[in-house]
Parts: sequence; C-alpha cells; structure tokens
Amino acid sequence: MSKIHEGNISIEDNSSTGIHLSYALGSFFNDFVATALSIWVFKFYETEVFLPIIFITIAVVMYGLWNMINDPIAGHLSDRNIKFMKAKGKRFTWFIITAIPCSLLFVFIFTPPASNEFIIFLWMLAFLCIFDTLFSFMTISWQSIFPDKFREQKERTKVAGFQILFSLLGLSVGMIIPLLIITTRPPGTNIESYFITALIITIICAITVLIMLPGMREDRQMIDRTFRIEKREDREPYLKILKYAVKQKNFMAYLFAYLAQTTVMALLLASIPYWAQYITKITPIEELILLLVFLLASVASAPIWIMVARRYGNRIGYMCGTGGTALFLTIAMFITDFYGIMVGMILIGISMGAPWTLLYPCFSDVIDEIVVETEKRDEGVYYGLRTFFGRLSIVIQALTFGILHILTHFNPKATNQSPLAQWGILIGMFAVPAFFYFIGFLCMWKIYDLKPEKVQIIKNKLKELKL
Repeated sequence: MSKIHEGNISIEDNSSTGIHLSYALGSFFNDFVATALSIWVFKFYETEVFLPIIFITIAVVMYGLWNMINDPIAGHLSDRNIKFMKAKGKRFTWFIITAIPCSLLFVFIFTPPASNEFIIFLWMLAFLCIFDTLFSFMTISWQSIFPDKFREQKERTKVAGFQILFSLLGLSVGMIIPLLIITTRPPGTNIESYFITALIITIICAITVLIMLPGMREDRQMIDRTFRIEKREDREPYLKILKYAVKQKNFMAYLFAYLAQTTVMALLLASIPYWAQYITKITPIEELILLLVFLLASVASAPIWIMVARRYGNRIGYMCGTGGTALFLTIAMFITDFYGIMVGMILIGISMGAPWTLLYPCFSDVIDEIVVETEKRDEGVYYGLRTFFGRLSIVIQALTFGILHILTHFNPKATNQSPLAQWGILIGMFAVPAFFYFIGFLCMWKIYDLKPEKVQIIKNKLKELKL
C-alpha cells in the first residue's frame, strides 16, 4: 500500500487486492449466517418443534425490540476510545472479541430442549438475543472500517464488487447447505438434520472469521486518526449524535431504503421453504436450479451496475434496482409455470443486483457527508443505527408471517395447505416485498440528493480536512 504524505499525516492510497478480498469476505459471513437463520428458524420452530405461531411471533418481536437497544449502543460503545485497543485499533479489537463467539453460538439456536412450550420459547428468545448482540458488535466493527480504509470511489466500487460476489456466494451457500442436508420427512421428524446443518454452518463461520483478519487490520495511520479525532474535542453525548443523525435527510432516506432491502430479503428467503413445499411442489433439484439462476443473474449484473454507478452515480443505480425489482416481484406472484418462474427469477436477480452492489458505496457517501459537516468520525453510531433498521426487517417478517398464517389458517402439522393459506404464502413472498421496494425507490428518488457532483465536492472537502 502506497502512502501520500501531507504535513505530518500519512493518507493511505489503495490497499492490495488480497486485503480487498479478505475484507469483502465479511459479506459472505453476514449473508451466509443471515440467510440460513432467516430461512429456516421460523419454519424449524413452527413445523418441527411445533411451537405455537403466537409464541414464535412474540419471540422474534422481542428479539427485534432488543435490537432497538443493542445495535445503536453497540455502535456507540465501539466508537469509544479504550486504552488497550490503541495497540491494534478499536474496530479490529472489537471484531476479535466478538466474531468467534458469535460463530460458535449459532448451533445452539437449533438445539432447543425437549421441554414445555414456555421453556422452548425462552430458549429461542435467549439464544437469538445473545447471538445478535455478538453479531452486532462484529458487523458494526467490520462495516465502520469501510469508509476510512477505502477512501476513493474507484476503490470503494472495486471492494463493493467483491462484496456482491461474496454476498451472493454466502446467500447461495446459506441456502444450498440446508437444502442438501435438511430432510423432508413429515413435520416434526426432521430435527436432527437441522442440528447437523447448524453445526456445519458454525464451523464454516469460524473459518471465515480467521480468513477475514488481514482485511480487518488497522494500520497505524487509521488507529491514530480515529483516536486523534476524538481527542481533538470532547466526545459528543450519544443522544446528541442520535438527534443530529435523524435530522440528516440523506441518512434517513438511506435508512428507509436499506430497511426496504433487508425486509425484501427476509421475506423472500423465509418464504422459499413454504413456497416450494406447499405451492409449487418443486423438487429440491428444481429449487436449486431456480436458486442458481437467480444468483447467477445477480452476479452477472454486478459489473453493469458498477458501470452505471460510476457514470451516473450510486443514487441512479439504486433507484433502477429497487423500482425494477418491485415490478418483477409483482408479476412473479401470478406465475406458476416452472420456466416462467425461471424467467422471473432471472429478471428479479438482475434488478436486485443493483441494491446489493451499491449498498455500501451509497452509505459511504452518506458517512462522508456527515464527517464533513461534523469534522468527526462517529461511524460506529451511524452503522449501529443502520444495523438497527436492518434488523427491523426480522420483526416485519415475523409479524407478516404471524398475521398471514393466523388469518389464512396455516396448519403446521399438515402436508398440504388450503388455497387461502397458499395465497397467504404468496402475499408474504411477493406482494409485501414489492411494496417495501417501492417505498425504497421513492426515498432514493424524492429525498436522497447525493448526486455525483455533490459527492465529489464532499470528497474534496474530506481531503482538505485530512479526515
């Protein structure tokens, strides 16, 4: 990595491709774990453990309420200057402390005791919350390095390109491994296969964390910069930072667009097992083919969306993706033919490649604007708020499923569902996600104003401020 010296401050030039790949592997971890958890945890407790739907919904909603406290505070704590963390950097240190335990705890979510419903409910709630606490600290530490470590648009889009590849790889592996291992015997007889799947996921996560370490390392300039900026002035109170954050229109517009993205993914992924088993009746091989077609379309579209972002700005690319996906999801709800579904998955994959590819570059633009205005780097707080909004999608997914399954009389012990229950599955998988993506499109179109000219002005000011 080359360095440009300005006065007594060294400003990093581009990192090596190896570092880019190591850092971007965090996208694999995040999407791998999130995919496996969001797809199977609801169905596991509903159709294998037979925990009543009301208990499952309450557990996930309480888990979401815990996120209201956990994520922003994790961001705030990760920004604090702690003396022993100055040796390796606070973001790298927090990552080390939380990443491995987070990986090891995953398996316990799928090993509830053979007990009464209330004990199982408490087990589900407790391990979801403990797992999420560690996951939040790990993710916030990983994400908050991005705008400081990768400071130019070209490098950011390059890393974002790797992130989309790893994200899609994590998504695919997180879907394929359970699909190959979880058995499809009658409800209530597949619990052992869930445990084996969770154990394999835990091992893969632990190995991934070790490979990420080089990309997470902070050099002396990064460490000194984060500690120096906070030493220069007294640290702002947490509530004052929150109050400032909610007044930033680009930050809030991005948060709602991000909530739309995570909600779409949560609903789509969690609906797939129900959709495949009760509506399309497709075989695991056919389900795998549809999955691969969707993922390949997303991967193939990533370079196109990167070119669109470099030429027209991240905002335009994001708008195209959210608007297009909302349209294609609506159409796909009424398609039942296998080949028609395949075409629909290709179109959805291409359009969803845009928000996946531009998620981090857009947020980096938002962070840059805030840093210029405040002359401080409080990324952890803002990433904590973003993580909180993203976790709200889990609550939305649980409430959507809980309401739809109750209203449409879904029977978890039955091998076939009524037409009304099937429509409930379709609405949860296609109609509700399309609505949220349309909201995301409107936020980026009407509120978010970080166009290329403004973004370049902000980057120039960052260099002047040596931030």
